[in-house]
Amino acid sequence: MDLAPVVETLKATLSPQLRQQAEEKLSQICKSNGFIPCLVQIILNGQCDMGARQAGAIYLKNHINTYWSDYNELKGTTNSDVMTLVNAANVSKPAGDSSQKLFVVSDPDKDYLRNVIIDVVIRTKDPLRCQLITTAGTMIKTDFPSKWPQFINQIHTCLSTDNIDACESALLIFYTLVQHYEYKKTEDRGPIDEVMLVVLPLLHQRFMQLFTHNDSDQSALIQKQILKIFHAYTQLHLSFRVLPTQTMSTWLETCCAMVERRLPERINALDEDDRPEQPWWKCKKWAFHILIRTFERHGAPANLPKGQPPERIEFANFYLKAFSGKVITLVFGILEAYRQKIYVSPRIVQLSLNYLRESVRHAFSWKIMQNNVVILIQDIIYPLLCINDDDIELFNDEPVEFVRARLDILDEYVSPVSAAELFLSEAVAKRKDVLMKTVSFLGTIIHNDTILPKQKDGVLHMLGVIGNVLIKKKAFTNQLENMIVQYLFPELQSPTAFLRARACYALRNFSKLEYTISDNSVRCLTYLINCLCNDTSLPVKVEAAMALNLFMSDSDTGEKGKAIIIPHLQLIVMRIIEIIRQTEIDDVMIVLQKIVGLFDQELQPIAVQMTRQLVDFFKHVVCSENAPTDESKAEERTVAAMGVLNTLDTIVSCMGEKPE
Repeated sequence: MDLAPVVETLKATLSPQLRQQAEEKLSQICKSNGFIPCLVQIILNGQCDMGARQAGAIYLKNHINTYWSDYNELKGTTNSDVMTLVNAANVSKPAGDSSQKLFVVSDPDKDYLRNVIIDVVIRTKDPLRCQLITTAGTMIKTDFPSKWPQFINQIHTCLSTDNIDACESALLIFYTLVQHYEYKKTEDRGPIDEVMLVVLPLLHQRFMQLFTHNDSDQSALIQKQILKIFHAYTQLHLSFRVLPTQTMSTWLETCCAMVERRLPERINALDEDDRPEQPWWKCKKWAFHILIRTFERHGAPANLPKGQPPERIEFANFYLKAFSGKVITLVFGILEAYRQKIYVSPRIVQLSLNYLRESVRHAFSWKIMQNNVVILIQDIIYPLLCINDDDIELFNDEPVEFVRARLDILDEYVSPVSAAELFLSEAVAKRKDVLMKTVSFLGTIIHNDTILPKQKDGVLHMLGVIGNVLIKKKAFTNQLENMIVQYLFPELQSPTAFLRARACYALRNFSKLEYTISDNSVRCLTYLINCLCNDTSLPVKVEAAMALNLFMSDSDTGEKGKAIIIPHLQLIVMRIIEIIRQTEIDDVMIVLQKIVGLFDQELQPIAVQMTRQLVDFFKHVVCSENAPTDESKAEERTVAAMGVLNTLDTIVSCMGEKPE
């Protein structure tokens, strides 16, 4: 096939004026024999325009994704999911022609691409390479192992060579194979287990060679990829035929060595904002992922389901009693460096605390770490839970972004602050002496006459985290009401906005507290309503709304509570709708749904006004969704739109049949 017209057509797809015509031409020639070799030659041709090469790589990826699988072979299947896929691929078939076969890439082109795809990936760099790796992944899912038996030999050859570029590219492709089997059931993982019997020893050998002799960034990228492969292979299933206890122990020792490794000095010379993205810190991250996942999934007898085979129980006992202590020591070493103001990436701090959180749950590992817990809470957890200067700046200058960051559900998986909250919550719930020591520490801080607003924020933050445990402990029952009145109520009127927000947050976990003095219950609701309706700070309003949501329920609020809320009800609803329009956050919409469900009679006078404002907001969100924007913003707006629809449904359900 002549390359020149294909190159010109690919270039034309980059022009808005010529794109449609070019895509129609490609859809005609793409079904010709030799089209795939033609695309490959264009992609590899350094003399070609880069735009055409990139368009060729993207077109190849989409072409393989659409036409590689032979749906004609699946027509006799009874699997409904497969039949849906076949029918979707068959939409263009002429009516009445039940015998027409769907187009599939020809066998010669398939054989050609299987033979060259790994070499093509090796010879290219991003952005071409990432498209080609996706292409290889599609081929692997369809063809491996029966139609592509030479794949493992091709990978093994690349991993055995001294060519570091070939090794890196081979690992990226091999990772797509491991991902394909990552979530499959044990009985369906036979092919990957057979592969790993051969490949894992080679991977470990390459890792140790690079770990010992090469501190370049490319070396770190390869080591990171090997750790990602091992994590994907072992995170859900552990095959003791492939990884007996001794072999698994060797890999875990390797992970510990990576966690402990001193990084090249050039990393510390970089700006702190740039360091977390360096491949050496990513290596430590993936080593930690392996250690944490091994502990929680395979390494603790208490975590294993009943009826496990003896080798799983043996490994769990081995890990907990012979290995967990070593990792705990490493973790405390990392956190001690962090305490001494030596740079540790935020992700490593977060993962360190996650490992300790798992350790709290088991008596054996708890005994190893318990003597260090007080220092950990005082010098690591507490400082993390104090608001920092960056957060204060965001709070004041970009309140909407501050609120979104605080309510981001994904934050739990990456933030050291979230990890500190989860560790503290777990420790005070599982180990009773930790609760007492934490409360004692907070008392020492709060009674300090020179306490700063940021330090006070940390105290309120910690009170909020442990509140749901404090409220269940009889030893603290008689003190809680006085503590809330003395320390939280004043901060609800603080001149410092972030302290008002934090006080609202802290009150959430005390919503079930039964006040002995009824006036204190009235004051609590009054303060929260005031923060929601009259405060000038958006984060304070949001936290007040979230707190009110927990204080309001038909069983717990009682008539006295409702009597406090009802005079302000219309203003509360209007303020919440304002917050929804400003932030587009679903969490606040849930508060509005709760209010509508509880106070449907009282809200009848403004039901039409509420509905009109929500419909207008829905139109705004839908129009914004259709505007060009990044994918994450589009997803947020989709959630916001669904939240509005749910709220409108609640209003209609509660009030739709009322003639008023």
